[in-house]
Amino acid sequence: MKTILFLFSALIVYALPTFALNPPVNPPAGMEGIYEYKSPEAPSEYQKGTIELKKTANKWTAKVTVNYQTFTAQEIKVEHNKVQFRINVDGNSVLVKLQHKDNALTGTASSDAEGVMNIIAERKKVISKK
Repeated sequence: MKTILFLFSALIVYALPTFALNPPVNPPAGMEGIYEYKSPEAPSEYQKGTIELKKTANKWTAKVTVNYQTFTAQEIKVEHNKVQFRINVDGNSVLVKLQHKDNALTGTASSDAEGVMNIIAERKKVISKK
C-alpha cells in the first residue's frame, strides 16, 4: 500500500510541472467577439466600425464592417494574444495588426495609400461557443 501511495505521489509531483511549463498551443478563445473600433487617422468614412473575430473548427475568421460594407479578412494569423489579417478596401490592401488585452484590441492598419493608422477597439459582444 505504501508503494502504491508513493508511486501515485511521485507521478503527481513529476507530471504537474510539465503541464505548467507547456502553455497551450492554441490561441485564447477569449479573443472571439465583436469589437467596435475607432481609427482617427483613417479616412472619415472608415474611422468607426466593427471587427468580428470568430474561431470555428480550429480556423479563425475576421470581418470588418464599416458603413454597411463588410470586408472579409484574408491571410489571418492568430498567435497568443495577437491577430493579423489583410482586407481589401477600394482596391487597396490593408494590413491590420492587433493585440488583445482584456476586452480590447489595439494596433495598427497600414496601406500604401494611407500609411499607418492606429486602431483602438472595445469588445461589445462575446461570441458564444456552440
